[in-house]
Amino acid sequence: MWTGLGLVVVVVAVLGGSYLWFCAQVSDANRRVSAEVRTALSADLDSGSQTLTEDQELPTGMNLLLLGSDRRNNDDAVFGRSDTLMLVHIDPDHDYLSLLSLPRDLRVEIPGHGFNRLNAAYAFGGPALAIRVVEKLTGVDLDHYLEIGFSAFEDLTDALGGVYIDVDRTYFNDNQEWEKIDLPAGYQLLHGADALDYVRFRHDRNGDLGRMARQQRFLSAVREQAMGWNLPLKIPGLVSALFDNVTTDLGANELIKLAYWAVGLEGERIRQVTVFGDSQLIGGSSYVVLEDAVIKKAVSKFLTAPTPGESLATTDGQSGETSSTTPAAIPIIPADASPSTIPDASVWREIANKVPFAVRAPAYLPPEFEYAGRRPADGGTYDIKVGSGTKPAFRVMYRRVTSEGVRTDSYMGITATTWTEAPAASKGRRVEHKGTVFTVVGSHDKVERVWWKADGVLYWVSNTVTYWLSEEQMLAVAFSTIAIPPG
Repeated sequence: MWTGLGLVVVVVAVLGGSYLWFCAQVSDANRRVSAEVRTALSADLDSGSQTLTEDQELPTGMNLLLLGSDRRNNDDAVFGRSDTLMLVHIDPDHDYLSLLSLPRDLRVEIPGHGFNRLNAAYAFGGPALAIRVVEKLTGVDLDHYLEIGFSAFEDLTDALGGVYIDVDRTYFNDNQEWEKIDLPAGYQLLHGADALDYVRFRHDRNGDLGRMARQQRFLSAVREQAMGWNLPLKIPGLVSALFDNVTTDLGANELIKLAYWAVGLEGERIRQVTVFGDSQLIGGSSYVVLEDAVIKKAVSKFLTAPTPGESLATTDGQSGETSSTTPAAIPIIPADASPSTIPDASVWREIANKVPFAVRAPAYLPPEFEYAGRRPADGGTYDIKVGSGTKPAFRVMYRRVTSEGVRTDSYMGITATTWTEAPAASKGRRVEHKGTVFTVVGSHDKVERVWWKADGVLYWVSNTVTYWLSEEQMLAVAFSTIAIPPG
């Protein structure tokens, strides 16, 4: 949402005649900030708060708490819940921006309420109490806060015309106990309600780690697609959608200055830090429990300016799914692979017989990954909405099954479409192999996808939602693909 906000502000600033109107919208958001919140932001940290490491330099810039709450316009609850808690460190002096995602179920001590989940602080005392708890937990002195509700998220996504998301697998739940969701696998245009379901879902084996990863994937997609939108025509709807449901103490001029800086920031100057730990049942309730040292390490990374060549996407915790060990070199690809000897050859032959464009299939699969289905199920193509028309595509999924036979919710995907200019073909690191240029999107230890073009078709290999596969493994899959002729 910070990326979306920055884009709105920049374009409004460029449209000089809209400046006063934009200021009025921000003023409304400022008036919704309570006196308790302003007091919490101006208060000194408690003496028991986390501290920086001894050799760490005191950071410059500002710290902001981004709250995503589930309070809707028709919600009579006083506060609701804070489903998203993200710290943002903005440091123009060192030219970097840092994000730190905190698990909503993290067990913390809440003043006046004892130990509870982190998101309960907002339910008990609104943003003012959430600010105090986060400051004590992390030792980060918060300067500002921005709260955005579900309605704003849905309305903003709709005002943008939707966001293209690479959905790793089918998500379905019709259990009334949880939020309903019905999303097929594959690259697709998500509008407000479906996009919200996607970033909120957490009822699988990936739990809260998967939810935080999907939120980061959504932000990444917004950043990739932003320059393709006709923003000047969308500005009135975007600003109204955003500020009707946003509360912040940041002023209009502050937002404009920060947005100009942030939009021009190179991707390698943005650090993403996530903390995660074991879920434990305490007193009949499930909590994420982290040692102080884990949080302290994550905060240290969050507040430290990156060095040249450093990978900025990291996960800190006591457990949780992370990238497998990076091999010293790209795995050996079968040199004698043929359409009849590749893994799941019959599946790919059926796809090649039904798809009206060239098909390529992988001869190499990473260890523990096996075929898990395709979209569409009959082996043909589904339609990606593109403007007023559509483009054909198909997706094949591979699921990680551990050596002990445990089925995980980690899915690698192979996608192909004749929409060669799809936003998925975004900027990244270029690698040439046997005359074909492959583009790696994401940081070295958190690769999102590897894409390439051949025979008028855009192909890409998608990593699991929690980045299980290394860059070398992703490239090995892409390099190994061979043409599958129909027949």
